[in-house]
Amino acid sequence: MSTPVNRIEKLLEEAQNIAREELQLNNIFYNERYVEMMMADILGHKYGNNTQGGDAVDEYGDPVEYKAINLTNLRGKGSFQFHWLSENKIKKYGRTRNMYFAIRNGVVIEKIYELSTDVLMPFLLEKSTGGKSINGHFGFKEERLVNEFKAKLVYQK
Repeated sequence: MSTPVNRIEKLLEEAQNIAREELQLNNIFYNERYVEMMMADILGHKYGNNTQGGDAVDEYGDPVEYKAINLTNLRGKGSFQFHWLSENKIKKYGRTRNMYFAIRNGVVIEKIYELSTDVLMPFLLEKSTGGKSINGHFGFKEERLVNEFKAKLVYQK
């Protein structure tokens, strides 16, 4: 008899195989890369199969960065997180034109906002380490994204 865990495992394995065989994407579950893959699909971006640098390439050929909040947690809230803000990471963010921020409920993406990287760079620079250290960190909630940073809603389910 198949248990719920067995069925979930089979479905996850099927998703992994589809990603590898049909999309040539390795390890879509690492750091929840499948969320980035789904965001790229919704936005019409070309998803990258890399873990460093931009997450995808937009219609202009520019790299873009994706962040997501999963509302399926204990509090039903969350914040967008920028970790490991070393000098090298800041340079990689600086190469992106826009950043995209998703609100999701489990695996379902409910909203995506677009924000020019130029708006966030002063905040990222302020929190960066200015060197090789990866201790820099910056985070904010959806309310700040919309009210202070004036992000544009580009997708709503």
